Amino acid sequence: MNEPSLLRCMTALMLEPWLLTPAMHNTLCEIVMAHMTNADAQHVKAASFGKNPAPREYGMVGDGVAVVPVDGVIGRKFSSSLYSSGVTSVDVLARLLRDAGDDPQVKSVLMLMDSPGGSVQGVPEAGYAVKALTEKKPVIAYADGLMCSAAYWIASQANAIYSWNESTIGSIGVYSAHLDTSRKAENEGAVVEMFKSGKFKGMGYPGTSLTDEERAMIQRRVDEIGVQFRSTVRAGRDPRQISDDTMQGQSFSAAESIQNGLIDGICSMGDAVLECEMAAKLRG
Repeated sequence: MNEPSLLRCMTALMLEPWLLTPAMHNTLCEIVMAHMTNADAQHVKAASFGKNPAPREYGMVGDGVAVVPVDGVIGRKFSSSLYSSGVTSVDVLARLLRDAGDDPQVKSVLMLMDSPGGSVQGVPEAGYAVKALTEKKPVIAYADGLMCSAAYWIASQANAIYSWNESTIGSIGVYSAHLDTSRKAENEGAVVEMFKSGKFKGMGYPGTSLTDEERAMIQRRVDEIGVQFRSTVRAGRDPRQISDDTMQGQSFSAAESIQNGLIDGICSMGDAVLECEMAAKLRG
């Protein structure tokens, strides 16, 4: 990854809103910083978060059940090379869902999910793709580890959600982090002078602090996405079972998720496949 790409990644990590667990956000920062500081390959490898090939098509199990993977960090327009680090591109995901909807051999779809979430871009559209597919065929989301933040946004649009007993689910919320390095720059004898046109231009430039107006603008954007996130979950799930207290950015165990209305049951992946087959038969 070249220097401009690394700078774009770090800018996004520090300024853009994220639908991601804080632990994974910190891991992403470590990975980017390791590359930017030319850390040894072992350090970068240690900061990695999984290895999966870019899926070109879905797998088939049971009686016409298409298995669509949603692994690792979720983002938009990820290159195929990034899949070696464990990611899901919403572009690929949407294509797989469309293909499954058009495939006469597919009777139902199982989204196999193990993801801490990711960026905001493309996630609402991925949710729309899931919702559109449910109009054609039953879709069940299965938490096989993590189903958090952006991953739950997408899963909430399925017909049903099931989980492995040890999964972690939820993290319904949005945040945007800014690393203020102005004091560090000052201690090192560096002063950043910003010449700009537009009071928000240059916001978040390294070595500068955010103004009150900039903070308010970022907060408004985060709040807006948060409202959309909660509304989407309520539209996909039973709004009577999910309270505002459940959607404050916290994650839950599988058992707690049932109590909070986030999932429909705890079962093995094999049983989730059977649920898909049954749903297809009931629909006819």
